[in-house]
Amino acid sequence: MLNLTTAIIASLVVMLVSAGVGVYLSRYRSSVTEMLGMMIGMTQGMMTGIAVGYFIGAATDMFISNLVGVTVGLAFGIVFGRVGGLMGMMDGGMGGAMGGMMGAMLGVMLQYLYNGWAILITNVLIAAIYLVSMFALVRLVQQGAAAQMETDPVCDMKVDPKTSLQHVHQGRAYYFCAPACQRAFAKSPETYLKKQL
Repeated sequence: MLNLTTAIIASLVVMLVSAGVGVYLSRYRSSVTEMLGMMIGMTQGMMTGIAVGYFIGAATDMFISNLVGVTVGLAFGIVFGRVGGLMGMMDGGMGGAMGGMMGAMLGVMLQYLYNGWAILITNVLIAAIYLVSMFALVRLVQQGAAAQMETDPVCDMKVDPKTSLQHVHQGRAYYFCAPACQRAFAKSPETYLKKQL
């Protein structure tokens, strides 16, 4: 069993790191696509929820660890998923709730089934996976910000021209987030081009 004081300190450290990463990533808000915003919310919610749920679960019972893990995961997913709009908030919230539950179950299960060594090893693994995930999220957002983004003329979503659909109209390429936007533009390009002006 993990000491409750240690579990609370570990959880606070995780939440501080997640908040720091979220605040740092907010500087890239203007270049975050909806999809990238969904990834931010999902990673923040799920990984924070897993870590906090696990640490509290290894020190308490299923009810408390689920309550804390789900609440923290949900909050971090929604707050930092906002950069991806409503979808970012929804995905972040759902990921956070699931992460909190999974972490809590793992912590409680280890507490009752294994000795101190198993919990210590799992503490290190959870912390390592969490930190690698946060680092990878920062790199993903930095790389996305460095990419030259285009705006989908139909829905105004930012898209990466290297990975998005395109349609050439009067010698110029336009980029789209989805086949539906591409088809709508192809049917009536002038409608959407006027909107851009």
